[in-house]
Amino acid sequence: METHLYEPPFTQHFIDRFVDTSDRIFGQDADDAWLNSLQWRLTKMPDVTVFAVEKDDNLIGYKAGHALAYDRYYSWLGGADPDHRREGVGSLLMEAQHKWLGPGRFKQVETYVEPQNTAMVQLNIKHGFVVGGQFMKGDKPFLIMQKEL
Repeated sequence: METHLYEPPFTQHFIDRFVDTSDRIFGQDADDAWLNSLQWRLTKMPDVTVFAVEKDDNLIGYKAGHALAYDRYYSWLGGADPDHRREGVGSLLMEAQHKWLGPGRFKQVETYVEPQNTAMVQLNIKHGFVVGGQFMKGDKPFLIMQKEL
């Protein structure tokens, strides 16, 4: 498996593939409003990148992020298609993203994770993240996980 880096401007074809893959990855949690917001983020946020793994012309996983500040990067969204979980896709994507981030202008990467998503919490810890805080979004708690680059 190898990763591919996609940067703006994104083609409509890529955006459609990204949204369709997000729907498969996040299933019932991916309502129409959330799926529609993905295109906005891809086209409006600063320094957006999407690292992707493809198989047979299908997007099977991705790791998307954007700048939060000049030297801080937000690893916003990622996952692997349910048919390709436990194949190392997440680690491969995270490693590619972090290699791209540093050394360079970004000094820190952070992500937000629901505490019950133990697979993602463990993957982040495996790749050097620490819990830097917590916040509530509606009635859901999220961990703020950070890594110095």
